[in-house]
Amino acid sequence: MAFIAMTVVFVALILLYFCFKYVGKYYIWKGAGIKKKKKALLDESPEDVIPAIALAIYFYNEQIHDEEATILTIQKVAKTYSPWSSKIYGLRKHPKNW
Repeated sequence: MAFIAMTVVFVALILLYFCFKYVGKYYIWKGAGIKKKKKALLDESPEDVIPAIALAIYFYNEQIHDEEATILTIQKVAKTYSPWSSKIYGLRKHPKNW
C-alpha cells in the first residue's frame, strides 16, 4: 500500500514537472511573438497613435478604479468580560493532602 502511494506521488510530481517545463517554454515562445508584433506596430504607427493609446488605457484604468468612502468606526464594547477568557474555569482544585 505504501509503495503504491509513493509511486502515485512520484508519477504526479514527474507529470507536474513536465507540465511546468513545457508551459514555460510555450509562454516564452508566445512572448517572443508578441514582442515582434509590438515592434511591427511601433514601426508602422504614426507618432500620435502611441500617446493616444496610452492615454486611453490610463483613462480606462482610472474609470475602473472608483473611489470608495472609507469610514472606520471603532466602538467600545460595554461588556468586556467573557467566560472564554476567564482563567478560573481552567484551574483545578488541589488534591487532598495524604
